[in-house]
Amino acid sequence: MKHVKQFPILLALAALAMSASVYAQQTDNSNKPSVVVGNDLPKNAKPGTTRTIQGLVKDASDNPAKGAIVQLKNLRNAKVIDFITKDDGKFAFRDLSLDIEYELLAKRGEITTPVKKASPYDSRHIITLNFKLEPPEKEPPAEKKP
Repeated sequence: MKHVKQFPILLALAALAMSASVYAQQTDNSNKPSVVVGNDLPKNAKPGTTRTIQGLVKDASDNPAKGAIVQLKNLRNAKVIDFITKDDGKFAFRDLSLDIEYELLAKRGEITTPVKKASPYDSRHIITLNFKLEPPEKEPPAEKKP
């Protein structure tokens, strides 16, 4: 009879030990990722005060444009920064102020793309602007009047 009385106590102790083990696993922070993905920012995180403007430069055949120059112009102080693309045609300007308007263009040789702007009214912290280097269309020859 002693064993019958001890069984409920042992069962309760086993259940208690299992629940403690599950609780310890749930509160263990060592298995949580150390990066934040998407909009899962911690509640106390402050939004950044800078932005990145990045993108890709392609040639007329849609291939990455190696050696293209991407120019970033700060419209507040007219300072221009050049970035030369590598084999992948990518560029990135980091740590830019959110409250300044920027103009960007890409060029290689005699070909220059139209200007694109990044406005201070655009609240995104990462702006992607892509450029395509295409030769300008030739104007049809003017008709001669007799």
